[in-house]
Amino acid sequence: MAIQTRLPLPVPDAIEVNTTVSFLDDGHTVSYFAAGVPLFTHSHGDVVGQRVVLTQILALKLAKPTELSVALGLGRTTVWRQQRRFEGRGVAGLADDKHGPKGPNKLKDELLSKAQGLLDEGKSNYEVARLIGVSEGAIRHAKRKGALRGAPEVAWGSNQVQAEASQPQQRTVEDAAAPLGVGTTRVGERVLAATGQLQQAEPRFEAASAVSHAGAMVALPALLGLGLLDVGEKIYGSLRNGFYGLRSTLMCLAFMALLRIRTPERMQFEAPGELGVLLGLDRAPEAKTIRRKLAELAQRKQAYGFSAGLAQRWVREARSAAGLLYVDGHVRAYHGEKHRLNKTHVARRRLCMAAATDYWINDKHAEPLFFITGEATERLIATLKARILPEVRRLVGERRRVTVVFDREGWSPKLFAELYEAGFDVMTYRRGRYRKWPSSHFCEIQGQVDGQQVCYELAEKTVQMTNGFKMREVRRLRAKGSRQTAVLTTCRTMPMLEVAARMFGRWRQENFFRYMREHFALDALASRRVQPLDADRSIPNPKRKELEKRLAAMRVQLRKLQTEYGARALQNEESRRPTVRGFKIANGRLGAEIRALGERCRRLRERISALPKRVLVGKAKGQRIVSLDPETKHLADTVKMLAYRAETALVGLLGPAYARTQEEGRALVREILSAPADILPDEKAGVLRIRLHGLANPRSNEAGNYLCAQLNELEINYPSTALRMRFETVFVPSISATGQES
Repeated sequence: MAIQTRLPLPVPDAIEVNTTVSFLDDGHTVSYFAAGVPLFTHSHGDVVGQRVVLTQILALKLAKPTELSVALGLGRTTVWRQQRRFEGRGVAGLADDKHGPKGPNKLKDELLSKAQGLLDEGKSNYEVARLIGVSEGAIRHAKRKGALRGAPEVAWGSNQVQAEASQPQQRTVEDAAAPLGVGTTRVGERVLAATGQLQQAEPRFEAASAVSHAGAMVALPALLGLGLLDVGEKIYGSLRNGFYGLRSTLMCLAFMALLRIRTPERMQFEAPGELGVLLGLDRAPEAKTIRRKLAELAQRKQAYGFSAGLAQRWVREARSAAGLLYVDGHVRAYHGEKHRLNKTHVARRRLCMAAATDYWINDKHAEPLFFITGEATERLIATLKARILPEVRRLVGERRRVTVVFDREGWSPKLFAELYEAGFDVMTYRRGRYRKWPSSHFCEIQGQVDGQQVCYELAEKTVQMTNGFKMREVRRLRAKGSRQTAVLTTCRTMPMLEVAARMFGRWRQENFFRYMREHFALDALASRRVQPLDADRSIPNPKRKELEKRLAAMRVQLRKLQTEYGARALQNEESRRPTVRGFKIANGRLGAEIRALGERCRRLRERISALPKRVLVGKAKGQRIVSLDPETKHLADTVKMLAYRAETALVGLLGPAYARTQEEGRALVREILSAPADILPDEKAGVLRIRLHGLANPRSNEAGNYLCAQLNELEINYPSTALRMRFETVFVPSISATGQES
């Protein structure tokens, strides 16, 4: 529609949307103007009227959705959604379809008045709902509709509160002057802890401004929701009496992982007083204290129980995600020389090195569920049958069929048949050479898998394995027919497109390993303690391996001598040595060396053949073979797995508020976690405010603000306190999860 060129005539006191459109809200009526000319009007608070006006302005192309979103304080997704509803159903589509009763159901006038009084006293939504006998959702719904208002809030930007909050320089001076060491300001409790009279220090907060890395508090609701403390306390109970108890120890380990503090030794380079604010204590534990707490937890041998308890909780909350599991091994190489470990092939290095293997089990979204440390020389097939599948069966139940996805390391037709009979389906790549199928058998199939659009050229057949077991084979045609990728599965009901997408999606688990290595130091040593391997476990004979290595070196030397002998024969001058006898006499020394070396190789092969291929660990000669404290390593990696899932949860909460969530969501979350924040407790209102400071750019600030609004809807209390955590930002107005300015 062609629009005549307009003069930008301003309207006094009006708020500009752009150079053309502005609006004026006098508290009763909202009026909209285009180039100074009245355009639309609706009553203040008329949501449907506002939607009609917005869609009309967009239809006339007087303003862009982003401009309207910013000026009116609405989410861009909200504006876009109303525009689509108007295009599909007209003005009638802008009115909400109201289901059920037309008025308040449980919250009548009397209950509303009582609920408002309780809210004014500073009680939480949960407490109000319990006292008046309704659900917590009813209270939240009434707040969103405006029928209830929250407790009066303190103006945290006021000069009074700013003066009360401690500044970074002030805290630094106070921490340095602490009597018992840097940051030890809670002297009385520390004295009690030193004498064994304090079970653990309880969190206590004081107003603090610009606390370094306090953005990590944003991840605390996710950590609590994943079961960090609930499962931890159920499994471990409590630690010995001391200033730092189980709660503060687990939270400290989780914050260390989120802030990329790779090892306890790195804590000596962090400000302990600043990190202590996150724990509600005067300072964070130092490196030797963390090591001591880890050793105490490791002595209880409950790391596998902790991991299993978390996995059981996650499967219970998302049962559909456990219907398909990715299984793969991650090799942790050992670069030290002090201890002797069993050697394993490290694929990313293409070397055989001293290492240990962890087998990780991830759900269909590539989120980690649990992992198992493999025994010495134990491969995927043996670990799968003996340890992984029994644990999966315990988690999902006896009757449910689960599809297990792994790479060619698990190839075994015998295993496929056994797992199928045991109630498991398998999915893997076909191993070995196979004939290509004609290109005419393939057809292009496209669709969505887990919300992602995929398109493949696929074909399918039923094939018979060497043992007579029949499986589905799905092939993908690549690169204009030059290559075919074959996938085998026993799952009969999964569509062909999903089979291909799930198998190719196995690379998400490889990406998970890389991310964990780079950001969570998955390969770092968790402890320097070692323990010997089981003396009754068999390993490759070290003596045989040593002799095989010597034999390989001798064969290399023999080939060099034979090559030199052949070169001399090729260059022989027949005029000087016309017979073979003459050539042998001239090169007799070289020939003797070749014969002698060949005889030595023969005798060495006989010695190797006489030795057993495998021996028991207890009978192996030389330096004893050990493992690197698997208990502490398992506990540390479990906490890192929790931190990774907490990051994933925060990325999921960003949703439509960040346009590049798929590509940059984790980078943004890392930026938020490391950002400074103000910690402002309000004991009277029962609120602990975490006010984030500004991020790198406006779109990150908007996404951070939206994330805070989502977290506030959860209404989570800080552990062991009655303070409800409220997340705020200093850069834009607080936007509720419904897209309205609060």
